[in-house]
Amino acid sequence: MTPNKSHLLNVVLSFASLVLIAPAFAWNPFAEKKSLKEVELSAAEWQKVDLVAGWAADSDSNLLIEMKNNLPGPLACHAVLVNLQSGGPVQKAFSPYLYIAPAATKQTSVNGVKKGLLKDYALNCSCWKKEGVKTCVDPGKK
Repeated sequence: MTPNKSHLLNVVLSFASLVLIAPAFAWNPFAEKKSLKEVELSAAEWQKVDLVAGWAADSDSNLLIEMKNNLPGPLACHAVLVNLQSGGPVQKAFSPYLYIAPAATKQTSVNGVKKGLLKDYALNCSCWKKEGVKTCVDPGKK
């Protein structure tokens, strides 16, 4: 049984109309126009994050870091880099990311950093911003 030309034409036209109409179904006139982007924190934003580092009384090789988020939106911390006085780095990636809600405090630890050998440390954190807006926002809120 071979398809006739009119049947084949109907199939092609139906498929073409679906392809052309599909984007219209995805369009929402009530959708928010500004998109969100995850961006690194600026120096001014880091000033609003309280950081405390130290060692637990029962462990001198486990660096503890406490972060308090005083920003209006949540933070996503991806990693921490610890530089030792000997020049070697200790890195820890957070998987999943360390999520810190506004006005919340979270703790993390980095093993292998002996007390007295810490030179400095840096966190890699970001927040979400709307296009054209300079402050961090909560992506879960409208």
